[in-house]
Amino acid sequence: MHIPSEMLSSSVCPVSAVLAASGVAVSAYALAKGKAKIPSASKFALTSAAVFALQMLNYPIWNGVSGHLIGGVFAAVLLGTPAAVLSLAIVLVLQTLLFADGGILMLGANVFNMGVVGAGLGGLIYSALQKKNFAKSTSVGVSAFLSVELAVFAVCVELWASGKGSFSVFATLIGVHTALALCEGVATIGLVSLINETSEKSVSKKSILTLCALVLGALMISPLASAFPDGFEWTMEKFSLLPSAPNFVNAPFAEYCVSAISSEIVSGFVAGFVGVVATMLVSYMVAKLLPAKA
Repeated sequence: MHIPSEMLSSSVCPVSAVLAASGVAVSAYALAKGKAKIPSASKFALTSAAVFALQMLNYPIWNGVSGHLIGGVFAAVLLGTPAAVLSLAIVLVLQTLLFADGGILMLGANVFNMGVVGAGLGGLIYSALQKKNFAKSTSVGVSAFLSVELAVFAVCVELWASGKGSFSVFATLIGVHTALALCEGVATIGLVSLINETSEKSVSKKSILTLCALVLGALMISPLASAFPDGFEWTMEKFSLLPSAPNFVNAPFAEYCVSAISSEIVSGFVAGFVGVVATMLVSYMVAKLLPAKA
């Protein structure tokens, strides 16, 4: 769902950037003032790294189309909604700057769609369902599903405001992402259950170890991810709307590859490893700026 360069108009980009910055600022304020759950620095760093690694795992949904988890609700359940918005923002910024995943001028839209809407609104929906005493698995699955649908709806609004697309484009985009939303819901239930199953039975160290295993496991299989275009790219190609402009020419590991390594599998693994480490370091430093955990 990462929007590439020149996909949105010059009038939409600054608006989406302001909306994204506002959402991140509100989340940071809530954490700084102690108005929201503050995760430990290690859990924040590992969860962010897990989101980064999971987003590398494109899986085929049918011939020629792939998708990947957004991880917004996954992060919101583990970290709390405001911290999840910050986590997704960090991941998306690093994906753009290091891997040219999403256009540099589209960064605001990507952070808004997947961070503010995906993690923010998704997390709020999860909290609302929990307050209504729905089963945790139901709350997780429904909110994760809706987080993807709301995010792709935001993309459609941005495309419409940019004068691109038609009803057929938007219907196709939403249809493809409905399949991805179902996968997001099921996968998020499984991932949250995996983390909580260990953390609820013993000390929090076990949840940290489970997150470590999740990050390493995702990193190990990332070179085997599907090479099919994701749902957004496939739809744009189908309707001849995909721009040809590069995303960020100065990205050192564009397309999640290391140019000095000839082996595609090794190159992908090394690039992914760099991304995971960078995400952990930046996230840890950001978490250390927040008030001490109560």
